[in-house]
Amino acid sequence: MKTGTENNATSDAKSTDSLNADLLKIESLIATAVRLVEDGRVVDLAALQERTKHVCDAAVQLPATDAKPLIPAMESVLTQLDTLTENLTKRYGDLPALSSRVGSDTAASIYGRTLKHFP
Repeated sequence: MKTGTENNATSDAKSTDSLNADLLKIESLIATAVRLVEDGRVVDLAALQERTKHVCDAAVQLPATDAKPLIPAMESVLTQLDTLTENLTKRYGDLPALSSRVGSDTAASIYGRTLKHFP
């Protein structure tokens, strides 16, 4: 029979594994968005933003020791977001001008705030 500590460890491991899987899905969404932008197509980033916010919010709730294994995947997502940002900027110009229209709660700001919680 499992103790309460063992159950929590299993639960946390599942949470970390689940978040890691979600981060891989986010990477796939970003890669698709990059390809679409390169092809000159319009991309709706709302799903990416919502999924990213959900994963980052969940990661921040984990204890630091459980969240630490997520750092490489989060860094990879950040790198891909930089690529997407560069491609969008090439295609549509200076994106910061859009921030007043879409609000400050963008995926980039969420990542920035979340990474502050990781040593």
